[in-house]
Amino acid sequence: MGEKLVTIITAVAVVVLGPYILTSIINGRQGNVSAISSIDTGRDVIIQIDGQNQLIDVEEYIVGVLPGLVDWQSDMDIIEAQAVAVRGKIYYAMGEETVIWASNLEYTYYAGDELTKRLGKGNVEKAVKIYEKAVINTKGIIE
Repeated sequence: MGEKLVTIITAVAVVVLGPYILTSIINGRQGNVSAISSIDTGRDVIIQIDGQNQLIDVEEYIVGVLPGLVDWQSDMDIIEAQAVAVRGKIYYAMGEETVIWASNLEYTYYAGDELTKRLGKGNVEKAVKIYEKAVINTKGIIE
């Protein structure tokens, strides 16, 4: 009787947890998906990364611009003020359009190796989280 119970519990566990484990293996760990990448303002910037054009939301673009404008260790109010200022300039440059080329803006977008060089290898994750928080805290504020 004890062996049957163990077999049944194991079978149930495989049936219940199997799809989750398989999905995790196929898709990889999803815990690092940032909240900023789920924002959709309906306004986008076309950036070039590794010679490829990529369309990203304005809010995500601001996160990549902030490292060139304000130190991540600054007071959060200062980082947030800079995010608002950048957003305002981008929206002004866009006018009624919903898409703009990054090359038409005055900012440098930092990603990948450039971001690591700018912030230092050990600081990238912490810094990006702070920049993302500043952008999320000010989402939609334009002055």
